[in-house]
Amino acid sequence: MTAHASAPATAPITEHTYVNPVPYADGAVHTAPDPFVIRCRSLYYCYATDEHGVLVSTSPDLVHWTSHGYCYTEPGRRNFWAPSVILINGVFHMYFSNMPEDETDTHTEIMRVAVSRDPLGPFAKRAELFDTFAIDSQVVYGDDGRLYLLYADNQVTGLSDDRPGTSVMIDRLVTPFEREGRPRPLITPTMDEEIFARNRFGDGRDWHTVEGATYFTYRDRAFITYSANAYEHEDYFVGYSHAPLPADRTEAHIDGLDWTKQLNGSGFDPLLIRSPRVEGTGHNSIVRAPNAVDDWIVYHGRNADDELYVGTEQRVMRIDPLYYAENGLDTPGPTADAQDAPLAGTVHDDFADGLGPDWTVVSGAAATASPASDDPVLVADGESSFMAVSGEPSATRVVDVWAKAPVTPLGARFGIVVRYADDLNLTKVEIDSGRGLIAVVDVIGGVASERVIRSGFAGLDLNAWHEYRVERRYCRLDVSIDGRAFASCTISDDPGRTGLFAVRTAAGFAAYASTEHVNLWGARLRDLGREIRTDERLVIGEGVRPRGVRPASITLDRPLDGNRFVLDFASHADRGQTLIAVGGYRMSITAGGATLMHGGEPLDAAATPERLREIGGAVRRDRLGRAMLTVRVEAVGGVMRMHVRGRTWRMPLEDADARVRIVLDRTCLTGYARTSIVPERHPEP
Repeated sequence: MTAHASAPATAPITEHTYVNPVPYADGAVHTAPDPFVIRCRSLYYCYATDEHGVLVSTSPDLVHWTSHGYCYTEPGRRNFWAPSVILINGVFHMYFSNMPEDETDTHTEIMRVAVSRDPLGPFAKRAELFDTFAIDSQVVYGDDGRLYLLYADNQVTGLSDDRPGTSVMIDRLVTPFEREGRPRPLITPTMDEEIFARNRFGDGRDWHTVEGATYFTYRDRAFITYSANAYEHEDYFVGYSHAPLPADRTEAHIDGLDWTKQLNGSGFDPLLIRSPRVEGTGHNSIVRAPNAVDDWIVYHGRNADDELYVGTEQRVMRIDPLYYAENGLDTPGPTADAQDAPLAGTVHDDFADGLGPDWTVVSGAAATASPASDDPVLVADGESSFMAVSGEPSATRVVDVWAKAPVTPLGARFGIVVRYADDLNLTKVEIDSGRGLIAVVDVIGGVASERVIRSGFAGLDLNAWHEYRVERRYCRLDVSIDGRAFASCTISDDPGRTGLFAVRTAAGFAAYASTEHVNLWGARLRDLGREIRTDERLVIGEGVRPRGVRPASITLDRPLDGNRFVLDFASHADRGQTLIAVGGYRMSITAGGATLMHGGEPLDAAATPERLREIGGAVRRDRLGRAMLTVRVEAVGGVMRMHVRGRTWRMPLEDADARVRIVLDRTCLTGYARTSIVPERHPEP
């Protein structure tokens, strides 16, 4: 073994790292209770609770933060709780609760809405959403195009004789400033770990608290994280509910999904809870890393070694990666040692110096509008047809960019280059204001075809900044705008470079990221054959499995070094076994867990996350009753790391060209994801 073997299993494997709590530029300790983080262009913005107003800070990478003080204050009010922000057509809408400064009862907290065109504020109050107690907002656009408000109040379970307390609710918004007024409960108290105060009313009833909801999706599932209990208590935690999504995402009405609470009284396995070094972990938001692929959880906590002073604010911002495993959520948090920082794109550019060296200008020109700005903008020459591409040719990429375009009497045309080989072989996603449509233009051998994937923009102001994202999976293309799934279609499966274009339109572009990535599950597993090598006959049926009863062997086509693979396995029979081999390492996976061997000797793993309370590792099963297990394996610079349900191994990668080999023995592969975790290196001139 090399020296790498002696490093802790949780030690970083990349060169960019961070340590919680995240630091601020001035070196001071800044509290950030209830951190709500959004990304706009090249910066992340964190909005946080404070006694005297709403706090805001910024970061280019989720790790290094700068405090900007208050973005909203209001005379005669205090306790500015749990702000959340959503960008709608260039206007930042902030939802928060506060109370009269001469009140002592926190149930006088009223939810308000304030707006600003600058994410740093100052925000100006526009409306009140409630005339009774309501806190902990999140406003989201569903894929159905509707605006939803998630919040917490006492209306449904406050008078319960069984488990009275605060619940997570949902209501639709008619406008950003008006509720529909048909609230429904989403998450209600069900277990003792959610108790906020014992015998609160003197009649034996314990008060429960379930609050701080955050909605997001992954693959074919929707999730809502929430916090429960009380910050000062040892069992304060983050849990989640989940629901299957319909095949047609436009039919995904958040308030109509079939939600299941992961913690429902029968077991206790929260997503986040205290460790020996971190306490008070809760009230999170979810945001994507700069690579536009990885999700991160942002939450507050405090150092366990610090004495708790009730009434003194001690909650600081912490971040950790959020993973998806066994149809649920997973995180190594709360971490307190050096960790791998959020990844940038395989190719990324903030355009501070115009187009960087990774770019090839195909036609026209573009230049940075404000080189001195912290959030620069690349503006295309509106007199010509601009196109530039970057990166290596690929058929599996996620491209994410912020863009806007001045709509003139001649219209506006701009978008993302999905595939560029040459002028006769390319694919573009084009936003055309003149015709009021989004189209995919596929040019194969000089013959162009156009498919309209969306007619009309349904309130989308093209003059305002929006986040445009495309995910290419060989011949399939998914398009989303501002996090909403807009359309899917087929394209040529030939590889190509990705980039940007504008047709005689002075379009502005910011924060470009292109990441080598593919994510397969369900029917998408038909593309697995493009990712593996095998001499066996495999079939798809609730996963990829051997055709007969004999085991089947497959080898992943891409080298492990520089990549992360997430592999989901299922077994109808508890005696089913999956074997994973990388060089001299052998992992045996059964329904009960995993064992890693090297040279015939078992290797010890670290417990991740590290918890004070012992949590049982019961077998997790899917809707078919199959035992599920997810393996995450990644390597950078000769160091490999593997993770399986709360256990992590870190060891040297003995062969830089090693591939992952898998044997399926009465098991099947139900999910596969590959992500590049190293940037492409542009050759020196």
